[in-house]
Amino acid sequence: MDVYEELRQHLDKHPSGAPEGPEIHEILSTFFTQEEAKVACGTPFRPKSAGFIAEKAGVSPEEAKACLESLADKGMVYAREKNGEWGYSLLPIMPGIFEFPYMKGVRDETLTHLAELWESYLVRHARDMIDGGTPFARVVPIQEEVENDPRVLTYEMVDKLIDEAKVVGLSHCACRTAFAHCDGPLEACMLFDDTCTYLVDRGYARYITKEEMKRKLREFDEMGLVHNVNNSQDKLQFICNCCPCCCGFLRVTKEIRAPHFLATSGFMARLDPDLCTGCAVCEERCPMDAIEIVDDLAVIDMDRCIGCALCVTGCDTGAMDMKRREEMPETPATMPELAIDVLRKRGKLDEFIELMQ
Repeated sequence: MDVYEELRQHLDKHPSGAPEGPEIHEILSTFFTQEEAKVACGTPFRPKSAGFIAEKAGVSPEEAKACLESLADKGMVYAREKNGEWGYSLLPIMPGIFEFPYMKGVRDETLTHLAELWESYLVRHARDMIDGGTPFARVVPIQEEVENDPRVLTYEMVDKLIDEAKVVGLSHCACRTAFAHCDGPLEACMLFDDTCTYLVDRGYARYITKEEMKRKLREFDEMGLVHNVNNSQDKLQFICNCCPCCCGFLRVTKEIRAPHFLATSGFMARLDPDLCTGCAVCEERCPMDAIEIVDDLAVIDMDRCIGCALCVTGCDTGAMDMKRREEMPETPATMPELAIDVLRKRGKLDEFIELMQ
């Protein structure tokens, strides 16, 4: 079997998947030499030593270590030091192999060419992820818009989750760097804990303070960006500040009409018609085209509302606010729980468990 097809099949065992397609073979062969691809095929999705991976890949420990370090520098493999020993794990297609190479903010000839392939392949990848049934990301509104609701849940309080992180950082948005469909801010991807440390160490991100992150979150909200986080209750792994023209999650939700690809927040927009002036700011800010001005009043399509609250934060008259959804989207307790649910629905759980042993 071609080593790159073997690598694709290995990546396809991850919960995020790696469906077949001509684009993915060119992408993998660009990032991985044949030797690196062979080592990657023996690399699991949780950190293991270079010696362990060498045995799985059938190469010497020295060759495995050299390949793993090269791939970690390229954003293909995650690396961490624990108890004096380095561990390595293969990154999935998303989040990982697509995003990380663009997070330095560099768009050279190679990455420009790959962006065309990614734009095509990510639609295929999205359709594959939709079949999993459980979204990998969910929308969160700015905390001030929901914190007065007595039923607000801990995992909906983004400021609290930021405070609980060990370290936080910022890198360039892969989607806007790769696709460049708008002039939105580039340094807008927020990172946390171990992933943040790895990306800072490899030159893909920088540390910031938690207060700076909170300020930037509000700045991005003013710019009309949607805040997407990992779809679990336990802790933040990322906050993407997204535009509907570049972001894969928003584009698929909006253009392919895949309402379950991105989990909505637990809230939805509500209008007070007595305060509405028909100014159309909410219509302009809505990333899902869920609001239309009809007879000088905002009309909300509740089926398309993702609960981002951009209409609320842009409304000068107070006509818009957020209300709790009657049917709350189910949020997995942890990312491993989400992964198990996705793998079970795809019939790949046993295969993944065997791989992780």
